[in-house]
Amino acid sequence: SSPVTSRTAHARAGSPTMSAAAMEAKELIPTSEQPQAEKPGAAAEKTKRKSSTDDEIALTATKPEPPKAAGTESDEEDLPAYDDLKIATIGNVDSGKSTLVGVLTKAILDDGRGSARSRVFNFAHEQANGRTSSIAQEIMGFRDDGKQVTFDHQRQVGSVSVAARKQQWTHVVAQSAKVVTFIDLCGHEKYLKTTIFGLTGLYPDYAMIVVNANAGFQRMTREHLGIALALKVPVFFVVTKIDIAPDNVFTENMHSLCRLLKSNAVKLQPLIVRTMADAEQGAQQVSTHQACPIFCVSNVTGDGLDALRCFMAAVASRTVTSGMFNRRSAPVEFQIDGIYQVPGVGIVVAGTIMAGTVTPNMTLMLGPDKSGNFKPVMVRSIHTKRTPVEQAVAGQGAAFALRSLVKKDTLKRSTFRKGMVMVAPELSPKAVREFEAEVVILHHATTIKVKYQAVIHCGVIRQSAQVREIRVPLLRAGDKGIIRFRFVNYGEYIKLGQTLLFREGRTKGLGTVCLLDPPPMPGDRPAGEPSKA
Repeated sequence: SSPVTSRTAHARAGSPTMSAAAMEAKELIPTSEQPQAEKPGAAAEKTKRKSSTDDEIALTATKPEPPKAAGTESDEEDLPAYDDLKIATIGNVDSGKSTLVGVLTKAILDDGRGSARSRVFNFAHEQANGRTSSIAQEIMGFRDDGKQVTFDHQRQVGSVSVAARKQQWTHVVAQSAKVVTFIDLCGHEKYLKTTIFGLTGLYPDYAMIVVNANAGFQRMTREHLGIALALKVPVFFVVTKIDIAPDNVFTENMHSLCRLLKSNAVKLQPLIVRTMADAEQGAQQVSTHQACPIFCVSNVTGDGLDALRCFMAAVASRTVTSGMFNRRSAPVEFQIDGIYQVPGVGIVVAGTIMAGTVTPNMTLMLGPDKSGNFKPVMVRSIHTKRTPVEQAVAGQGAAFALRSLVKKDTLKRSTFRKGMVMVAPELSPKAVREFEAEVVILHHATTIKVKYQAVIHCGVIRQSAQVREIRVPLLRAGDKGIIRFRFVNYGEYIKLGQTLLFREGRTKGLGTVCLLDPPPMPGDRPAGEPSKA
């Protein structure tokens, strides 16, 4: 039979049959947690060969440490929300990310011509060229028995209206014991900044890296993997389009993917999933970085999708163990990632609650504005997942309708800018213009010196910053050091210990904020003193 015919009978979860190519790849990769011993000198030769390109330098991030628990069983009610799971979908352009999200969340199969992805796209131009250029979010729910909550999509043709999407979300949330939120990110290099914002500002629990079985592991996929490793986000892979990939191409690409995962740059143990037991094993081991599950699926025939759904139902949220979120009883901190003007409602802001509990009629401080100031606003109503609620807690994504408490001041879209937050008044927030960070350079063509400028990604913050001081003369790829940054345009609300990425085009480095408002440098003008004309 032809390769296409043999592949379609291949990876259906729970089925004893599998294509010869996938079986061969499965035999080559042990499912145990310990990697196989390599021949003497093989590792050194492989490392030398890998380090010869700039692409591999992006993967030099150290292996993330297993997350530490954020609390004990006695104060479980004070922990962040752990019933919501966020998965970022990343990978190269044309790998089938949006189609996979549509197939999983709508419980349908694709027709091979984009019917599934049309229900995920936000804009008409995305539908026209088939390329994601914005961040789309979709949800899938599971009942207590692990079965997926479905919704009737038969009457929906083409793109989904806002009203229909709200109806679907309300139904899924009401019927589900566990909700999985997919953050569909961009694959094209042109939109890399949007993808980085989705990984840094939306705080996903896991990253689902989608690979085209025909094209294999490409350069932007390598870049996305490097970013996920740098941010210590656990990853798993989904190999799509297996129904149209020739057996020899599929086998070669699977070998290449497994070699990359076991390399010194990544240090992850691949686990090719073909049964429900494999999926449950992967769900238990992926959060602690003991294994990296690899799923082989077809969005047209449905092969392998059952095992992927089983994995989604079993994998646990990391909002408690990741250390990114504070307790529900802590003062409120809310990072804004979206602003909307809703007819009849007014200004609505969307984002992620990093700490505390938000209730209607609560007063919060909004800022910093372009002058670095914060002003009081009142939360009028709260929605989570397009559903009205009476409160939202740390770890959840939420949307708030706001009203300004400043007399004769009306909130408008122009009031907001990128990087703004809402925090409790007792925190006495202030904007920070300069800070120091301990950084590691992932890859850079030349050297990084004083006056070098790059775009800082720190949570929802996206702003250019200039290097004012380096403790060493210069930094090259692979070097570590402490850099003093100054935001070019405005002060931002940042905290000690926050993780940041900085880039100039492609990703350049990552670091941790270690000092806020450092002492003035020699020659700096004191605050409030007028400049010399």
